[in-house]
Amino acid sequence: MDDITLYFHIERLFAAYCACLDEDRLEAWPELFTADGSYTMISRENHAHGHPIPLLWLDGRGMLEDRIHALRNASIYEAHRYRHAQSGVQVIDRDDDEVRVASSYIVVQTRGEGFSEVYQAGSYYDRIAIDGDTMRFRERLVVYDTARIKTLLATPV
Repeated sequence: MDDITLYFHIERLFAAYCACLDEDRLEAWPELFTADGSYTMISRENHAHGHPIPLLWLDGRGMLEDRIHALRNASIYEAHRYRHAQSGVQVIDRDDDEVRVASSYIVVQTRGEGFSEVYQAGSYYDRIAIDGDTMRFRERLVVYDTARIKTLLATPV
């Protein structure tokens, strides 16, 4: 796969990821991960110091699906919407079946009263599985810069 095609497929995966979260299509979110894919959120400080103390760690598609099921059926949290912006996509390494990518993100949250504010900013570090023209996250490491999360972290970032 040439560089332009690779970037196109990465951008398409990232756009699908953001759309699932921003448009409340949460049940489709786990499908963007491999069956053994993981999603981890950790503070920039813990990550920098090598402290394996994540805010959220979901290991395998089953745990991702459980998270969405809990959000829909068990959790109580204030209604909100996200709007993601992702940029600075850098291919760090690649081989025939995987690409490693780093990028920056910012998430704006709008709650019930209609006020929007920056909810979180940070970096994504991804291992993306390549299967022909299909890409899925093998690992999405979310390293957030935001020192304090203002409200309950319900929806993944």
